[in-house]
Amino acid sequence: MSAVLERQRWLAVLALAAAVPLPLTGVVSWPFLVPYVVVAAWVAASRRPLPPLPAWAENLLAPAILAAVVAAGGVRYGVLRPVAQLAVLVAAVRLPGCGQARRARLTGGVVTLVGIAGIASSTHPALAAYLVALLALVVAAAGRLAGVALARGDSGRPPVVGWPPARLVVASVVTAVLVAAPLFALLPRLRSPFAGSPFGAQPASGFRALVGLRGIGDITLSRRTVMRVSFPGVAPGHVSPDWLRLAGATLRHYRAGGWVEAKRKGERLVARGGRPIALAGEPAAARLVRAEIVLERGGGSLFLPLGATEIAVRPGVAVVRDPLGSLRIPRGTEFPLDYSLEFDPACVVQPAPDEGDLELPPESGPLVDLATAATRGTTNRLAAALAIEQDLQTHYRYSLRSNAPVREDPVLWFLFSSREGHCEFFASSMVLLLRSVGIPARLQAGYIGGESEGNGSYLVRESNAHAWVLGFVDNRWRVFDPTPPEGRPGVLAAGGTLSLSEMWDRFERAWDRWVLTFSLSDQLDIASAVAGAVAGVARDAAAAVAAVAGSAAVIGLAWWLRRRRRDAPRRPGADRKAPFVTVALRRVMAAAGRRGIAVTPGATPRVFAAAVAAAVPAAAGPLDWLAREHERTRYAGAAAPPARAVRRAARAVERALKTA
Repeated sequence: MSAVLERQRWLAVLALAAAVPLPLTGVVSWPFLVPYVVVAAWVAASRRPLPPLPAWAENLLAPAILAAVVAAGGVRYGVLRPVAQLAVLVAAVRLPGCGQARRARLTGGVVTLVGIAGIASSTHPALAAYLVALLALVVAAAGRLAGVALARGDSGRPPVVGWPPARLVVASVVTAVLVAAPLFALLPRLRSPFAGSPFGAQPASGFRALVGLRGIGDITLSRRTVMRVSFPGVAPGHVSPDWLRLAGATLRHYRAGGWVEAKRKGERLVARGGRPIALAGEPAAARLVRAEIVLERGGGSLFLPLGATEIAVRPGVAVVRDPLGSLRIPRGTEFPLDYSLEFDPACVVQPAPDEGDLELPPESGPLVDLATAATRGTTNRLAAALAIEQDLQTHYRYSLRSNAPVREDPVLWFLFSSREGHCEFFASSMVLLLRSVGIPARLQAGYIGGESEGNGSYLVRESNAHAWVLGFVDNRWRVFDPTPPEGRPGVLAAGGTLSLSEMWDRFERAWDRWVLTFSLSDQLDIASAVAGAVAGVARDAAAAVAAVAGSAAVIGLAWWLRRRRRDAPRRPGADRKAPFVTVALRRVMAAAGRRGIAVTPGATPRVFAAAVAAAVPAAAGPLDWLAREHERTRYAGAAAPPARAVRRAARAVERALKTA
């Protein structure tokens, strides 16, 4: 096989491998994908090198390719889709003749772009296995082609080459994974096209105070903990799922494909005398339920059951209530934040409706027609609201993949074109449909459900984020939830053995959390945690080093003092009646007595020195000096010798006595 044919086949095989995710992700539509796959399979199966298309043919195909990409929607659905569709058509044109060395480089670049498009649009955990297999294929192809080049296959002679060793392929793949994992964690994160939201809003995988339907992209589940909720005094079996509907924002103004709230100054709530803050009038005392919430993540909102009547927050936390009753706290508030409240499960605490709760977007005629059709035959407002809720639940499909076109109203697109979307589309549609039949309505965003921890406490995660509807019916606010049951988070039981499906579900959630939605904020959190751990270890190490150094210093000082007391006479002035040299001489005499040198009681220092010198000649010199200085100081009134010289002579005598 010639080098040209070898390159041609490998590039075609890699082109087919790069196309594997494309039909699964939908980033490339079938009219674009089919010619690409057919050409790649034809080139891979060819037994001879194929010539490239003539230059004039490629030039004629170029505008046709651009026209096809534009006709398929252009950038209407984002940038990734047109780039991917353009890449597959260009690759289909460039694959014939790709065995030529100069043409192979450009074709390989286009195929790489196709692979990047397929990988970037994939969200399934199986992507990891695909990447490993694709990497092994690329390493094997590179080794094979390198062998062909070394064998000079272009000379016309068939090259004698083999496959790269399996251990080399495995080692290359393992090394690449080990290098890629820390790079993935360390490199700055870009805005994800799968869990994104408009710039300036919070992540779509959790609660968002501003609901922007247009351009949300694919929402993925997040396992990050938001808060823990408990109901003291209530048995876990008596906790109603409705108690775990916790509102964080109430919205009523629909503008340009999103829900916003008018910028009106909120009311600052202040606790008086340490008492709870009142949020509503006095309900029947027997109906109140107490809840305790630990908010673990900051976002500026406090989450409350719908009938909250009072709340108690730790001192120093400023609470501001907006015109629709949502509570806000400063961004710099320290977390976790504990607060308790009492609520009435049978009512919804909301300000009375006004004309803003009946606003409709321009060109709302189709909304009125659809709402009229859905409520035909109903006899009262409650029946009409329930009919609209039922119509949305039964005739529309829940989907995490919703990306409204830029030039269309998202609600109208959802109702009349896609007919599928996530909870925010369902809730937004019902609000506008209720208003179309004269029922005041608002949209609420927050969390519902949670995971029981088995002790009466419920763990609420970002995946419990949800949107629902408040409708003013029969002179009071009622809750409606038009999202189909499969799209509503619920209350999960605690404990138990995990089935395979549950284990896979948890793995998918971990993939979503730590791969798909891994963001710059996560990197900052990890960096902060690592820095805190390093600082803690450094503090502990410094404390340990200081303790060891202090202990060593104390031990060394004690040893030095002990040796000094043992080896040296007392300092001058310690014995005010005798000079220092006299004291030293007494200690030397005592040391000689302990060594068995008998001295007649009352003998003079000179007699003592002569006796010691006879027994220990080495001590004669320093001992004679001590005796002489003693006599000069004691009896002749001469100045005392230096204390250092006295110590040196005394130590010399004691050493001579020890070694005798």
